[in-house]
Amino acid sequence: MGAFGAMETPGTYDHLLIDRLGKNNIERIKKIKLMIFDVDGVLTDGSIIYLESGAEIKVFDVQDGHGLKLLMKGGIEVAFLSGRYSKITERRAEELGVKYVYQNIKRKLDAYEDIVYKLNVDSQEIGYMGDDLIDIPVMKKVGWAVTVPNASIYVFPFAHYITKRSGGRGACREVCDIVLQVKGLWRTVTGPYFDE
Repeated sequence: MGAFGAMETPGTYDHLLIDRLGKNNIERIKKIKLMIFDVDGVLTDGSIIYLESGAEIKVFDVQDGHGLKLLMKGGIEVAFLSGRYSKITERRAEELGVKYVYQNIKRKLDAYEDIVYKLNVDSQEIGYMGDDLIDIPVMKKVGWAVTVPNASIYVFPFAHYITKRSGGRGACREVCDIVLQVKGLWRTVTGPYFDE
């Protein structure tokens, strides 16, 4: 039963996020076969905590992780592309089943071109989510460029969409849900949750 007492189905939510996108975004998203995510500031809130031992702590959002799994379940490839190296990022990618992880990348366009070559996808079939200056060259190449409201202000002009949620606080999940809904995959990947 839904919040208002009515029986709800996966179809109830098929277009929940689409209405606020606009036609241009919808047309871009329809072509997406691969979503690439920056890590710090996108999958996290950008905070890095160092312990006295030298260990590093990052905080990831559980709902973001589930969104990434749903995206991959829907047949959309996922890649992480980070300017920093972190064992924690490797562990998170492994936990989620993300096969393409590029870290310690000082020129993200090089890693982007490697991904394009390996997956044999066209730039218009790629979405990218970044939040800082290093992300701009890739954002200019892809079919759908996304950023977060807590991004560097210099990134905003290069984004087709700015999430409502902040980096590390549901922004990734918002994007995953949008892609699945626009591409008509939402019901396929979420149906089991509603049918039980």
